[in-house]
Amino acid sequence: MAAFERVLSGIPEMDKALDNIRLGDNVVFRVSDLAEFKLFVDPYVEQAKKDGRNIIYFRFASHEPLVEDCPEVKTYSVPLTHRFETFTVDIHNVIEKEGKDAFYVFDCLSELQIRWATDLMMGNFFRVTCPFLFILDTVAFFPIIRGKHSFHAINKVRTNERDANGQITIRKTHV
Repeated sequence: MAAFERVLSGIPEMDKALDNIRLGDNVVFRVSDLAEFKLFVDPYVEQAKKDGRNIIYFRFASHEPLVEDCPEVKTYSVPLTHRFETFTVDIHNVIEKEGKDAFYVFDCLSELQIRWATDLMMGNFFRVTCPFLFILDTVAFFPIIRGKHSFHAINKVRTNERDANGQITIRKTHV
C-alpha cells in the first residue's frame, strides 16, 4: 500500500468529514469518557476486519479493554512500568515486528500520566512513537481524556513534526 492512501474508518460520515483517514495517520480522540472512544473504535476495528487488515491492540491500562477479544485482533499486553524507556521500547519492538500497513488501537494514553507522574511524558511517548508508525504506513487510534492534561502535553500531541527542510513528516488527525 502507498503512504497517504485513503482507508475507511467504518463511519462513512467521519470519512467524508475528514476526507478519509490515510495510511500514516495517527488519530487522537479527546474524550470525556472511554465509552465515547468505543463509538469510534468499534466501527474502525470492524471495518479493518472486513478489509483484511493486520489489527493490533496495545493493552497496558487498568481500564476495561477497548477492543473485544477475537481471532482477527492481536492483543499485546505491555506492562506499564514506571520506566518510560522500557515501556516505549516494548511498544516499538512490537511495531517493528508487525511491520507495514498495520492498524493499531492503543489503550488510553491518559493512563501514562498516572504511572509516570507527569503528563509531559505522555506527550513524549506520542512524539517518539508516531514517526515510527508513520514510516510504516500504519493507522493508529489513541484516546486521551479531556481536561486531564496540561496545555504543554496536549501541544506535544497536536503539533506536527517537521524535517530539516521544514516539511511536515507526520499527518495526524484530531477528533
